[in-house]
Amino acid sequence: MLRAALLARRSGVTVDGTVRVGRGVRVEVAPGARLWLGDGCVLGAGSRVLVRGGSVRIGAGTRLDDGCRVVAHTGVTIGSRCVLGPQVAVIDAEPEIGQVEVPLRLQGLAASPVVIGDGVLVGPGAVVLAGARVADGLVLGARTVTGPAVADSAAP
Repeated sequence: MLRAALLARRSGVTVDGTVRVGRGVRVEVAPGARLWLGDGCVLGAGSRVLVRGGSVRIGAGTRLDDGCRVVAHTGVTIGSRCVLGPQVAVIDAEPEIGQVEVPLRLQGLAASPVVIGDGVLVGPGAVVLAGARVADGLVLGARTVTGPAVADSAAP
């Protein structure tokens, strides 16, 4: 609980209720960026939440399992009661690739918000990329890569 209390005192971080923080969790919030953690959420051991810009909202009762990565440049919203399995990555930016003569590192980033609905289960090792909108209750399998073309509703 001490780690959670220290986290709540950081600039740009809002903790709504009780949050559990595992060993080795790293949280970075850039000036002007925001991180909001809902009541009962869990940040598993070794997880990383890097808010470079915009905001990250992690809903009440959501669990980021060990080794998860959330990186935001514009915004990431993870709904309530979600489970992100071990080693899941949620990233809202990707490199620009428009000019073949210019190295990628010089082309910048294209960022688009990521929204993960309530009650979503993301399997181990999955990656949720920029622009993804994952509907409430969906299950993303282990090691899947999901981008902007995610289904809007769960199939029966």
